[in-house]
Amino acid sequence: MLLKLDGGEPLYVQVYRALSRAIEDGRFPPSTRLPGTRTLARELGVSRTVVLQAYEQLESEGVIAGSPGSGTFVQGRAEPAPTTLVPAGAVEVDALTGALQKDLLSPSPWAVRARDGMPVPAMGSGQAAGDLLDLAQARTFQDDQGARRWRQALLAALNEPHDDLRDIRGLAELRRALALELHQSRAINVDPDEILVVAGIQQARDLVARVLVQPGMSIALEEPCDPAVRATFAAMGARLMLCAVGTSGFDIEYYAAQLASASLAYVMPSQQFPTGAVMGVRQRLSLLRWAYARGAYVIEDDFEPEHRLVSNAAPPLFAIDQRAQVIYIGALAREFFPGLHMGYVIAPRALRPFFEAAKWVADRGARFLMQRVLARYLSTGEYQSNLRRLFVLLVEKRAALVAALSRYFGERAIVTGDTVSGALLVQFPDAATSVTDAWLARAEAIGVRAVSAAAWYARPPAHAVLLLRYAHVQGERLDAAVRLLALAYDEIKPHASLQAIAC
Repeated sequence: MLLKLDGGEPLYVQVYRALSRAIEDGRFPPSTRLPGTRTLARELGVSRTVVLQAYEQLESEGVIAGSPGSGTFVQGRAEPAPTTLVPAGAVEVDALTGALQKDLLSPSPWAVRARDGMPVPAMGSGQAAGDLLDLAQARTFQDDQGARRWRQALLAALNEPHDDLRDIRGLAELRRALALELHQSRAINVDPDEILVVAGIQQARDLVARVLVQPGMSIALEEPCDPAVRATFAAMGARLMLCAVGTSGFDIEYYAAQLASASLAYVMPSQQFPTGAVMGVRQRLSLLRWAYARGAYVIEDDFEPEHRLVSNAAPPLFAIDQRAQVIYIGALAREFFPGLHMGYVIAPRALRPFFEAAKWVADRGARFLMQRVLARYLSTGEYQSNLRRLFVLLVEKRAALVAALSRYFGERAIVTGDTVSGALLVQFPDAATSVTDAWLARAEAIGVRAVSAAAWYARPPAHAVLLLRYAHVQGERLDAAVRLLALAYDEIKPHASLQAIAC
């Protein structure tokens, strides 16, 4: 626990103030269990009596509460400390305006662009997710058998002796297992030495941007897409060229004239997220021909393909690339396995030294323990077996969600895409985007949480769009969740707002 004692006051007051700050700024949110008094005393180098006095003061204020035999838990947010904690003039950011002091070094252009590209967190009431039907957050989705086998693999990896060779590319046994998995599930033939293991799909994107992007470079991006994709390339100074995704995915033939200056194209052909569109074979071949003619690279984002267990009828771009101009990035289904956050990059031979160097600069850890666990899990065949079981459940849940939307919204809700991914993009053409916040606030007040998909668009549509995450929700509760969404929708009469805009 990182608690700073300020000095100048009795020790128990210092501990009390440090804990208050940690709770007030969200480091210990409600329901978090605090360390035991002996543990905290040992970490801070004070007596247990000092910590007990601090805990007693917080408990008297209703900030924390003790439960016999269970520990001490945070009840709510602490009030800001009643006295100044930092001398005036010692801060680098103005407390009222957030402006940097003029006599201090300014952040780099990259940092400014990264900040500007960060989406604003969705605001909620603060009601605990356990009290709601939550369609907003991606949460762990796993059955009992999968959870048990995953724990067994984790314990086995913890108990076995190991002396990992910290290869920047990742553990050799994991790269071998990934190569076999990609061959069997995606028809991709790759040598294990060509795989670079990274800490999730976002690091893969960041490495691509650092290796290939120069300020002013034009990059083709799908619209809509994960806001992190736009932010990653915009932060490097790239010029983003947005290409709307149709029912058959991104169509290079339609946008070829507009992309005459583009040097990169970032696409999700196997299942575009969040639309669910699958790029047709014609579009895939056309995209490769465009890349060859332009001398451009294509970044193929095969983000969590396990969600859909796709067939090889429409092969990955990487598998049919004849000129080594496709960079393949992927991730493993972290929603299925608690603690898993792993991805990989397969780059053309000429680029590999640059990717490895960028990885070496950015991150040398790559979570070697989790790599051993994953290698073990993949090699036993349990990984694919588990995914097949979960996919059947996802299909059933998606069908239940679509049926509920039809039942309570009818033609007022339009489902985008027909693939199974654990999330559903839903258009509401009769509801102005301006009423989305009021609609979702009312929905949360009556028991269901959902989130607008506007952040996934660089140019959001004029009507409301929601991204409903259903993988973790019990099938029988999906109907109730949609019913409450529809009830809130009818209460705010969103169609009236859209008609007013039209007038």
